[in-house]
Amino acid sequence: MMKIFKIAIVTVAIAVVILFSLTFFVKNELADMLNPLVPQKDVFVKIDGSGEKVDVDTFEYTLKGINEDGKETEVTFTASKQLRNEAYLKIDTKRSYVKSWEEIQFNEIPATVREQFN
Repeated sequence: MMKIFKIAIVTVAIAVVILFSLTFFVKNELADMLNPLVPQKDVFVKIDGSGEKVDVDTFEYTLKGINEDGKETEVTFTASKQLRNEAYLKIDTKRSYVKSWEEIQFNEIPATVREQFN
């Protein structure tokens, strides 16, 4: 019984070490998506130009935006069409992982973030 308990504690300790190493050392979409320690944040961007055509119906955008904490950040995401120039988007992110995005009106952006767009 004690041997099983020791194995369980070592297994949990190894899992914690792996989880922390994913958080601090690995920065890719899959690690960010799966890691519960990476916080979800909304990033607000303004479409400035055209997306890069990846294939027939996929366009990739890499834009500088402002997260809900007011910090500037860069996001890369795809869309199934060219997005409207000058449109504002709210992007649901976990560090480099983009879960979703939606077009919003300028007045829907939080006031503290909206000030930085001007």
